[in-house]
Amino acid sequence: MARMEEEVNRPPLASTSTPQDTIVEPAASEAAPASSGSGQGSVGGKEAPRRYSKVELPSQEQMMMDDMMNNCMVKMVLSCVMGGALGGAMGIFFGAFEPMQPGEEKLGIMQSIKNYGRQSLSKSWSYAKGFAAFGALYSGSECVIEQTRAKHDIYNSAYAGCFTGGVMARSGGKEAMAMGCATMGALSVAMDRFMDIH
Repeated sequence: MARMEEEVNRPPLASTSTPQDTIVEPAASEAAPASSGSGQGSVGGKEAPRRYSKVELPSQEQMMMDDMMNNCMVKMVLSCVMGGALGGAMGIFFGAFEPMQPGEEKLGIMQSIKNYGRQSLSKSWSYAKGFAAFGALYSGSECVIEQTRAKHDIYNSAYAGCFTGGVMARSGGKEAMAMGCATMGALSVAMDRFMDIH
């Protein structure tokens, strides 16, 4: 009887393994991470969901604006106006550096200012006409050539530059027209290469 009581009161032996020591091996799909190159974007062995952005179609107003801006007549008018403005500004700038005419040193300050203003306006008008004609010819011819060829490449600029240079130099004869064609064609190609337009 005493022996039975001793066995009942005996403290239990310490367990050789505790819950903290238990190691649970992960599944094969979770143990090894995805290899680089084949499992990019995967999480836990599963491919991550792809996200797509919504494509917005252009509105009717945007389509009308694009059609208007691609019209050759609109391009020609815009280039003519911008060329005229640039030429006018350059004429005023260069007109201020015109040398004094003989006898002007005897004039008063106000009369000298009026003469300078007249010369500047005259040179500005001359520059504006030249730049406006150049812009309209080049832009219009390039647009027509591009629509005719149905290609957008550097040859359009070369042909348009040749045509514009030849027309602008028509008053100098055939040789001047050939020189203007070659010069403006080469300049147009060089500018396109420099600006990386095509």
